[in-house]
Amino acid sequence: MSVGRNDPCPCGSGRKYKHCHGAGASNLDPPAEAAKADVKRTLQQARSLHQNGFLPEAESFYREVLKHSPRNVDALNLLGILCAQRGDPASALEWIGKAVAIDPRNAVYQFNHGKAFLQLKRPREACQALERATALRGDHAETYNELGLARMEDGDQKAAAAAFRSALSLRPGYAEAHNNLALALHWHGEHDEAGASLRRALELEPRSTNIMSNLGMVLRAQGRAAEAAEVYRAALALDRRDPVVLTNLGNALINLSRYEEAVDCFREATAIAPNYADAYYNWGTAYLRTERLHAAAEKFSDALAKDPNLSEAAVGRGSALLDLGRVEEAIDAFRRVVLLRPHDVNAHSHLLFSLLHSPEATQHQLSAEHHAWAQRHAARFVSGSSGHRNSPEPERRLRVGYVSGDFRQHSVSQFFEPVLVQHDRGGFEIFCYSNLSFVDATTERLRRRADSWRETSSLSDDALADLVRGDGIDILVDLSGHTKYNRLLVFARKPAPVQITWLGYPATTGLGAIDYRISNAIADPASAENLTSETLIRLPSGFLCYQPPLEAPQVGALPASSSGYITFGSFNSLAKVNPVVLGLWKGILAAVPGSHLLIKAAAVVDPDTRAYCLEGLVAQGIAPDRLDIVPRTQSLSEHLATYNRVDIALDPFPYNGTTTTCEALWMGVPVVTLAGDCHAGRVGASLLAQVGMQDMVAHTSATYHAAAVTLASDPARLAALRAGMRDRISASPLTDTACFTRKLEQAYRSTWRHWCHETHTG
Repeated sequence: MSVGRNDPCPCGSGRKYKHCHGAGASNLDPPAEAAKADVKRTLQQARSLHQNGFLPEAESFYREVLKHSPRNVDALNLLGILCAQRGDPASALEWIGKAVAIDPRNAVYQFNHGKAFLQLKRPREACQALERATALRGDHAETYNELGLARMEDGDQKAAAAAFRSALSLRPGYAEAHNNLALALHWHGEHDEAGASLRRALELEPRSTNIMSNLGMVLRAQGRAAEAAEVYRAALALDRRDPVVLTNLGNALINLSRYEEAVDCFREATAIAPNYADAYYNWGTAYLRTERLHAAAEKFSDALAKDPNLSEAAVGRGSALLDLGRVEEAIDAFRRVVLLRPHDVNAHSHLLFSLLHSPEATQHQLSAEHHAWAQRHAARFVSGSSGHRNSPEPERRLRVGYVSGDFRQHSVSQFFEPVLVQHDRGGFEIFCYSNLSFVDATTERLRRRADSWRETSSLSDDALADLVRGDGIDILVDLSGHTKYNRLLVFARKPAPVQITWLGYPATTGLGAIDYRISNAIADPASAENLTSETLIRLPSGFLCYQPPLEAPQVGALPASSSGYITFGSFNSLAKVNPVVLGLWKGILAAVPGSHLLIKAAAVVDPDTRAYCLEGLVAQGIAPDRLDIVPRTQSLSEHLATYNRVDIALDPFPYNGTTTTCEALWMGVPVVTLAGDCHAGRVGASLLAQVGMQDMVAHTSATYHAAAVTLASDPARLAALRAGMRDRISASPLTDTACFTRKLEQAYRSTWRHWCHETHTG
């Protein structure tokens, strides 16, 4: 975001402090007439020097005035402005504050006092000072504009928009206020009106690259990245060396998946402005999107070297480290961000997600950490949750809303789509709230199958909560938890009477505003009861269903029958393949002579990441000639075909696979899993129970090792399992999508009846 900067700014904010004309001699102490004249002349000299840019000399003269007349409010105010100009807002606040204390009814001093507070990132006090200024002088558009900026900084976008509109009512041709109004509207999700306001600003200042840049930002928020790129190019035609516009163009190109062009923009921006941290951060984002994890971590580090307070870069670096499997380093990175910026919701959710991967995290620690997140970020919304007007009729048709950032080619959609298809439309009307700024073929397919589809990525939490209320949603279902693109703070506002979390996150959300969590007795046994903020709904079989992909190739013959050795495999993300897991896998390889380990992960498409992965495996004592590291394949069919090279799949822990387990089973590959204490580590056990393969579930490291080695020693059994696996899966509850959906709907209906009962009796 950038703010309109049409006036030269003495302290970097883009808006002028105001001089006071007329305080002068009437406010001086009463010395002798000659001394009064002397002070007046000195003050005039100071002003002249100040206006001509001779700041040290002007400061000396102001101090001389105050030495003889310490209550000269004009000198106090002007010295404060000068301090702001030389980059000392704390001193500016002190001097202007003295002027305000002497003459609190002077609108100019209150205005400057508010600006000083804003420069020091104290927006609440800035608002108070600027509100006093508008009360003293209600016809000054610039004061309302500044008040709007302070309210934006304080997080109240509605109030900010009202202030900017007041400024525009006084001065309709005020381009900066049009620009700033657009920003407030944008952050509140009102993008159409924001775009109109920016176009009006451009009519007034057609050569403003800043306004063009903001228009591009709004277009990107609307999913119109190609149009945004054209706006940025028009701005660059006016100023080719604007690093902000170059960076924004790069971001639009990322949205368009034109990553190499985006990197060129960031490279050019940093060449022009070597200390521009945002450009390095976005450069890292481009690399992260293309799985160049080492390069991404390096660019995020560069951004932090330029701006240690850029939390987005710290989060990006943590994400790259996690994807590299450097789990404990990632946790430390996220903890540092949360320590420095305790109200950074995004960073705190990243910390929780990374903790699920740590072998050192206990179930009690995970529970406490998730509850702490909710207490810090969501507790303030509890008292503000309004009553719901939904009709409490237990058996009526219900409106169910699903909220997700993964309505795309993603594992969540693989499990959600069959439910969407099978939903009983006579009993349920289905709304999908998609928190994505881009779409793919899966998105379009899901859109067609929903009764109503809402694009929500550009909406603020308040605006999305209002939309859910306006849609009359009875049951709102979170499919993201603390993963990327989640909207948990919408759920914190309790926009629907019944709220449920399911599928997308293998742990409690910590949110008391979410009433229920869908699970089963294996993934969440009785010991989990007091560790989750939600009431557990344990479905009688599994807590998800799997729809085998139509493009899955045929199951091949047992690979060991032609290779002469057993191939163990894992297709999980590197984040799940921690040193403890590798240590156990090393022991299995040692116990099965000649066996190989095949690791397939998207991240190893990057040569640096592949080299790092290989180095880590060899460091564990696994011989390179027994390793095969395979990158992402071009299509799902090719991906699944790779399972025809694997005899036995090894499930990682403490964060099991889900999609990978289902895919392995469908391709005839038995999976050995280690059941842990927490939901994330018990998903494998739940899935294998659904297909009647409980003998593949271990409960200790020793039995995990034994199960894998025993299975590897029996090629005949492996071949029989492989040949009959699809029939087994097809006949199991895991793929009975119609039956699963009916059970899920029964659970929904039960929660709704409970709410209706509570409403009638409460």
